[in-house]
Amino acid sequence: MQSNLWCMMVAMSSTTVLTFCATLASVGTGSAVLSELNAASGTSFSFAAMIARFLAFLALGVCGIYAARQCDLRGSLIVTSEDRGRTVRDFMIYGVLPGFVLGVINYLLFFRHRYSPLVRPEIRNMETFYDSFLLSIDAAVGEEIIFRLFIVSALFFFLRQMYAKIFHLWPSLVSLLPVALALVVSSLLFALAHDIYGFTAAFWGGLVLGVIYVKGGIESAIAAHFVANFLFFSASYLS
Repeated sequence: MQSNLWCMMVAMSSTTVLTFCATLASVGTGSAVLSELNAASGTSFSFAAMIARFLAFLALGVCGIYAARQCDLRGSLIVTSEDRGRTVRDFMIYGVLPGFVLGVINYLLFFRHRYSPLVRPEIRNMETFYDSFLLSIDAAVGEEIIFRLFIVSALFFFLRQMYAKIFHLWPSLVSLLPVALALVVSSLLFALAHDIYGFTAAFWGGLVLGVIYVKGGIESAIAAHFVANFLFFSASYLS
């Protein structure tokens, strides 16, 4: 009886994770396609590329969620929380509000450089809130799945396993070092994925988004990333 109940719980949990990650992958793929079509003025988008992107996001998401679970990270508010009120509260505290702060900081630091030739043309040439929305949601979902949900979780998992052998020697250091290294390395990779213009901002922004992910799950990291980008893009290029 207990064995059957355990199997049912595992199956329900796996279904929840798969459904959640498939939803994330769908949003990430859809936003990428719409952003590409919008930037290319109606150029067709390869169906094979859509499927490949969806499967990549799905695989990274599932691996990230399970790695996060093994490391006692939240990974996802929706998957791990049983209290809807707390989920909404954490989403606002760790996601939306920090996103506004990041957006304001970006505006104050980079507004004067908004038309630099180093800025990507699709950003410099945006004309509508729809452009800003698509660019923001595309970057937020895709980059957070890759760099926070997957890379932070995977790095934390492997580093935790590696440092576990010396935990008894420096328990306080070993408990902190894996997650700190995971955040720094993932932020460096995040910065390297951007151009020279955005390297420094992407590194520090990646650190902040990594902390948000650790505290508030992938939903909060996506929300913070989206709000920060949308606020900065809209205020800088559409005002």
